[in-house]
Amino acid sequence: MVYKNILVGLDGSSQADNAFKVACGLANALSADLHPIWIVNRDRGMDSSFGVNEDFYRDQYHQVQDKLVSYVEDAKKAGLKVTGEALVGNIKLVLANEYPKEHGIDLIVLGNTGLNTVEKLVVGSHTSYVIRNSACDVLVVK
Repeated sequence: MVYKNILVGLDGSSQADNAFKVACGLANALSADLHPIWIVNRDRGMDSSFGVNEDFYRDQYHQVQDKLVSYVEDAKKAGLKVTGEALVGNIKLVLANEYPKEHGIDLIVLGNTGLNTVEKLVVGSHTSYVIRNSACDVLVVK
């Protein structure tokens, strides 16, 4: 199978950085479009009983957007066609279902763990969910 649209999930971890490098290499070798995304987690459990703090999510979104710029610039310097996006939503659902369906993603590249200390002991919960629930192929990078 030839991949045409490669999604790579970013979160600031060294594993996500490794996944980005692998995804760039694959996109280059396959002449595929690269879609680096960074998601601000907005799971229903994250909102307090006092309501939703929209300022918190807006601030997080802008921070993530600023960080994403360097990844997009690196990919463009490598000659890749890249569409980077900062998003707010449920990380698992966005990675496994929503973004891939909306953008015709046929390969998802993720780091094996994220920034969470507990997740570093095993395959990360987000990665594990995407492996089990994605409609397309998933490549996990250490």
